Amino acid sequence: MKRSIAVAVIAGYLGVLSWGIVSHTLSVGNVSHPGMFYVVWDMFCGWSGYESRQHLVAEGISGKHYLLTPAPWGEFQPYGPAYRPDYDNYAVHSGRIARNVLLHTKHEPIARVYLIEESWSKRYNMPDYIWKLQFEEKKEPKSYFNTRIVYNEQCQQIQWNSSFTTAVYNRDLMSDPRLARYRQEAKPYYVIAPGQLLTPTSNLKTPESDEGSSTPSLLGN
Repeated sequence: MKRSIAVAVIAGYLGVLSWGIVSHTLSVGNVSHPGMFYVVWDMFCGWSGYESRQHLVAEGISGKHYLLTPAPWGEFQPYGPAYRPDYDNYAVHSGRIARNVLLHTKHEPIARVYLIEESWSKRYNMPDYIWKLQFEEKKEPKSYFNTRIVYNEQCQQIQWNSSFTTAVYNRDLMSDPRLARYRQEAKPYYVIAPGQLLTPTSNLKTPESDEGSSTPSLLGN
């Protein structure tokens, strides 16, 4: 009896796995039910190799910088060490968060507010004892800082840049000689949307807007 149950479980698992492969490959029923999320292979698609944190920094008219997050009255940490604003990956609420902190604190007149994205490789999140088992090199975490958004004194957006991972991807895409040759040989395509005219669209977005961003000197101020 136990042998039959084990065989049935294995057969059922392999059957579901096979159906997930077929469904994902042929796009047949892959979005027909929420349960398909656990079957198709792209359930973890889009996960980044970098850990990110969001820092809101206000610059006063004197040039002094103020760190707005975490808020002086404390922040909610729903899962692990990250604060709630860190889960705003698309920076939709950062302006409102900065405005709320500035309204409820004493400070000099504010000239600019910056959303600084800090990123580092997720492998540095390993505990030290696991790191020593995996790598011979010394664990020396390195962070990359990227100015994501610039706000005016009213916390209204005046400049927007891509995220760190998108900027790195675009820079690599534009600097690779093989991909540059492919771009020269490629032809523009057309996007047809319901109710809109036929308009030419370029294949790639250049990363000029991602370059030249600098991080304001917030440490030590």
